Amino acid sequence: MYFLFCALLGSSFAHNCPNPGINGFASAAGGTTGGGNATAITVTNVEDLGNAAGASGARVIIVRGTINAGEAIKVASDKTIKGENANATIVGGFDMNGVQNIIIKNLNIRAGAAADAIASRNSHHIWYDHLSIWDAGDGLLDITIESDYQTVSWCKFWYTSKSLSHRYASLVGSGGGDHPGDEGKLHVTYHHNWWAQNVDQRMPRVMYGDGHIYNNYFDSPGNSYCIGFGSYGSVLIQNNYFKAVSNPHQMMYDVFAFASATDNIYDDTLGKKDAGNLGSRHVVGQEWATAGAFTPPYSFAIDEASSVPVLVERCAGPRDLEIV
Repeated sequence: MYFLFCALLGSSFAHNCPNPGINGFASAAGGTTGGGNATAITVTNVEDLGNAAGASGARVIIVRGTINAGEAIKVASDKTIKGENANATIVGGFDMNGVQNIIIKNLNIRAGAAADAIASRNSHHIWYDHLSIWDAGDGLLDITIESDYQTVSWCKFWYTSKSLSHRYASLVGSGGGDHPGDEGKLHVTYHHNWWAQNVDQRMPRVMYGDGHIYNNYFDSPGNSYCIGFGSYGSVLIQNNYFKAVSNPHQMMYDVFAFASATDNIYDDTLGKKDAGNLGSRHVVGQEWATAGAFTPPYSFAIDEASSVPVLVERCAGPRDLEIV
């Protein structure tokens, strides 16, 4: 059922979907090229995928069919990993630690035994594009420990059941006020993502970093909160569509933080829409840290919030048509 949905999503509507290429924070400060023009190799099993993803030097890796990795596969710098079509699937996930310049796109990813379907630690310039990610034990996509310059675009985040324990989507920053090394890093863009059924929270949660969150569709009724921010985090929340969810954007921890929220649609929502300069204190020893308004250092085309549900449902997730 899940793979049929992805195939239909790709083959039926791909020609109506935007194809902007690399964008957001992943395009800033030198940009992200992944494996670049390296000769593409196609992998169909976990051994070949692991060897190619972990190799030194540039690689373009095409995933064909379903690869059951079980655990997360370690990814080295300068890699593009993308699905051959809308059915390409990884059971397990990807782990990036101290690496840079990676593109992961056009894949279905079920976490399997991996705690996080995708984890980035101390890594920068990563682009996650047109992914469908579900059923992680801890988080679907976590960007932590001084990671930087990343973009999450046209992805679907979801869980198959509310009986699963955490149902967290995406974390930016490792904790509430206890990771001062994150200050000045964690620049992340989220756009045109579908936070879908049974996601409970962290859509995303931003601590210390700057999160640009625009044109996303929040469609997970029964949730705890959608966007969380706090502990020196700053978020720019633009032209999103919140549908029947609780606490669209919520301040967390009583430490200075900032949110700007403009031109969003709140359709049958409940709870908090926190915005402005918030929090009443510094963390002891971190009086130098700041949070406030920021201007994204890249150009971007923004859609009217009213168009977001149809556009994102149609185009988020893997597709059959080649996407650059």
